[in-house]
Amino acid sequence: MNNINTNSSINNNVNEKKTNDFNNTTNPLDLQNNFLSLLIAQIKNQDPTDPIKNTELTSQLAQINTATGIERLNNTVGNFSDKINQNQNIQISSLIGHRVMIPSSQIVHTKNMNTEFGIDLISQATSVEIKILDGNEKVLHVKQIKNVTPGIYSFTWDGLDLDKKIVSTGKYNVNVTAKNKDKDVPVEILCEALVHSIITSSRDPIIDLGAMGTTTLSKIRKIFK
Repeated sequence: MNNINTNSSINNNVNEKKTNDFNNTTNPLDLQNNFLSLLIAQIKNQDPTDPIKNTELTSQLAQINTATGIERLNNTVGNFSDKINQNQNIQISSLIGHRVMIPSSQIVHTKNMNTEFGIDLISQATSVEIKILDGNEKVLHVKQIKNVTPGIYSFTWDGLDLDKKIVSTGKYNVNVTAKNKDKDVPVEILCEALVHSIITSSRDPIIDLGAMGTTTLSKIRKIFK
């Protein structure tokens, strides 16, 4: 491409104005108009002994059309993504006040109330043993089940220890052992928590679970109605 005559006052005015406009615009139509203005200025100030070839003009027009198309596509995708995020935020906000199950080896128990917890079993198990322990590793509750298929299971602890005494409010540890005959089976412990509030973000929204801390939407295994 031939250089524009930088000694021309017309070129300087056009170049300064249009370049600033080009840098500040995000509208594809403005981008095209700015390019055409610069192209016209280039043609006016071309070297008569070496004029711009038609193939060069065609190539430049093709490039600007491609850039314009990409810009329009980016704008369309961006608008579509914004709408999806808005709809997702509305749906996520409906979780406030609901109870959910998330991965955690601890449960929060309130005295004289039932406490929900669960497991996520990865594969078939011939036996599953669940223990609830206090901070001193004392076993307070034991539950055993046989021939369990893969899936998510919920359980209720009444807050009584093995001696049928009421335990205090606090956090308690959960230990689960799953086996298929003599082989260990992967299992994930789940605890129940109440959704207090939600902080939306461009990625994974942060969900406030009160005493259980925070989590993200991708970690929720079950939502209670």
